[in-house]
Amino acid sequence: MPPSDSTAIGPSLDVPPGEARAPAQEKANATVAASDAEGCWLRVQEALRARIVPEQFETWFLQARLLVADGPEGAQDVSLAVLNSYTCDWISKYYGPAVESAVRSVLGKGCRVRITVDPEATVPPAHAAPEPAKTDRGAAPGAPIGAPNGQATGLAPGAGLLWNSDVVLNHKYTFENFVVGPCNRFAHAAAVGSGERPGMNYNPFFLHGRVGVGKTHLLQALCFSILERDPSARILYLSCETFVNHFISALQNGDLDEFRTKYRNVDVLVVDDIHILANKERTQEEFFHTFNTLYQAGKQLVLSSDSPPKDIPTLQERLVSRFKWGMVTEVEPPCYETRMAIVKRKSRDQGRELPDAVAQLIAEQIDQNVRELEGAVTRLLGFSSLTGKPLTLELAREALGDLLQVNQGTPTMDDIISAVTGKFGVKLSELQSKRRTKSITHPRQVAMFLARRITRHSLEEIGGFFGGRDHSTVIYAVDRVAKAVRSDPEVREQVESLLGRLGAPSDGPL
Repeated sequence: MPPSDSTAIGPSLDVPPGEARAPAQEKANATVAASDAEGCWLRVQEALRARIVPEQFETWFLQARLLVADGPEGAQDVSLAVLNSYTCDWISKYYGPAVESAVRSVLGKGCRVRITVDPEATVPPAHAAPEPAKTDRGAAPGAPIGAPNGQATGLAPGAGLLWNSDVVLNHKYTFENFVVGPCNRFAHAAAVGSGERPGMNYNPFFLHGRVGVGKTHLLQALCFSILERDPSARILYLSCETFVNHFISALQNGDLDEFRTKYRNVDVLVVDDIHILANKERTQEEFFHTFNTLYQAGKQLVLSSDSPPKDIPTLQERLVSRFKWGMVTEVEPPCYETRMAIVKRKSRDQGRELPDAVAQLIAEQIDQNVRELEGAVTRLLGFSSLTGKPLTLELAREALGDLLQVNQGTPTMDDIISAVTGKFGVKLSELQSKRRTKSITHPRQVAMFLARRITRHSLEEIGGFFGGRDHSTVIYAVDRVAKAVRSDPEVREQVESLLGRLGAPSDGPL
């Protein structure tokens, strides 16, 4: 679903494409009815809790807010304000009927419901009960970490993220629960060091790696580590998209002073997906000054991205330089031993450790993404419990067939690119770039070799897939990989592994 700033739920309301955020008059109406809206939202929350599982509610709805305005003929126009367009799109796509049902169960069937991106509206209302003295630096005692004040759980008192954080810390994401292996040992050690002495050991701490390798786990573990030492630490943890949305909103509303106070009056600033700053010159300028203010005050900055600072396109050189001041480290895809440890640990945590043969099958077949590994374990254990069948290789193949099966039919160029980027941990944009470092040129040449061997594309067409290179470049790449396959066992294993993953025939000389 493409990003949007306002999304209707159900057929009762059609939001015009140009209506990005709630108009000023609607905000005024919502402010007048703020006390009623807050009470309605509490009742709607209870109705939502009855319709979705607790983890989903805490992830997507804890930091939303209900804005209520009078519509025509006494009907209620209801906006569910959320922090960013990603949350807006996700709730609309997966929880739209649940939201509509919950709202109408409280306000009546005649109300009209939509979801709106309005970061400022998600801040606690001014009339809310005052926080205890110490919690001006954290959440109220008994509040879930990253959750609204006053919503009690059994979590540690006083520990929490600031209100404008757009995540809820997951108590499973601690250093103790992180499986350390050769692929992530350095990143883990750096994260531990940052948590032990925030603002001093590694500042900024810049973590990069592909999707699903454990960056989120390390970021949240770092936050837990800081909060264990100082429960009153002011931690603001949010996505870069939220920072961009907040800045745009501040520009539109003339609230730049308030925006700067919010972001520069913290002890730790954690920004996920910082590469979203690419191509946003004005936002980069603002983040540069925010970075300088916090750094000079000795506050900890923690950033994550899918690529190192120097590879983020159009990022200002002065930001690249500052991001490299502290510690820049990569979380690599897990090696086989680490994957085995993750599978064993995940199954043990769920009360049933997988037999070695089953764990080996999963670790061998799912070799790039930790989330997919964990998902496969959960799915297999659930399937076993529901069917009453023992955990065997046959059951694993039955339950995880779509995850373990190889591609059928003749692989396409997209299949080859997907396999190569997964195998070598590179991005398509890097394969198509002009970069000539070995970490990029070798995967690029292997991809060209496979394309020439498997597909019917011409040399010119293959070159076109990789940044418009000419046919002579493709010929050189194919010859180079062919020679390496004959002389280098490591390259031969790489090519054979990719051919197996693609389901392509490996008979005949390579």
